[in-house]
Amino acid sequence: MEAIERKPRSREQTRSGILTTAKSIARREGWQAVSIRKIADAIEYSAPIVYEYFDSKDVLLDEIRNEGFHYLYQEYERILKLYRDPEKRLYEISLSLWEFARQQPEIYQVMYNLDGAYCTIPVYQSETMQSVSRIVRQTIFSFIPKAEESIKRLYFQWWSVSHGTIMLAMLLKDEQPLDQSEQIYRETMRRFVRDLR
Repeated sequence: MEAIERKPRSREQTRSGILTTAKSIARREGWQAVSIRKIADAIEYSAPIVYEYFDSKDVLLDEIRNEGFHYLYQEYERILKLYRDPEKRLYEISLSLWEFARQQPEIYQVMYNLDGAYCTIPVYQSETMQSVSRIVRQTIFSFIPKAEESIKRLYFQWWSVSHGTIMLAMLLKDEQPLDQSEQIYRETMRRFVRDLR
């Protein structure tokens, strides 16, 4: 009985180790350097063992993408409970997106197919991404009750401004200090939220 309980936990630890190793390699060397063979070598398993957990690099990347959007979903839900003011909620959601991208750039890259992290499933078809976008759209709707098409357009604007600024900050990190990019991001998102009314 005890051995049976231990086995699933061990499988989950191995699976988690594979994901952690993939992200670690990506953080050091970029997503182009990540391969099933390299992960297997790093965790001292054979490639067929890794394939038992993830059929391909695509499946592995999709799992990491879902992990990122799941984290954002939980974070956005926390913000909704923490703040009553819809404008404050949207601003804090924007800041949490920045913070996530800053702390977990390798996951953010997978979520949006950046820097060689390419998921074959388009981001807009990801169910976890759709859950995250619903929270943002509902937040916008809570202080701008407009038709669904208008909310979609406002959400697209929010996504374009937040994601575009984050991407540029990542791209220019050697040219412009991250602190400076963060200040620009905060000012931009504050202005965006204020101008929505």
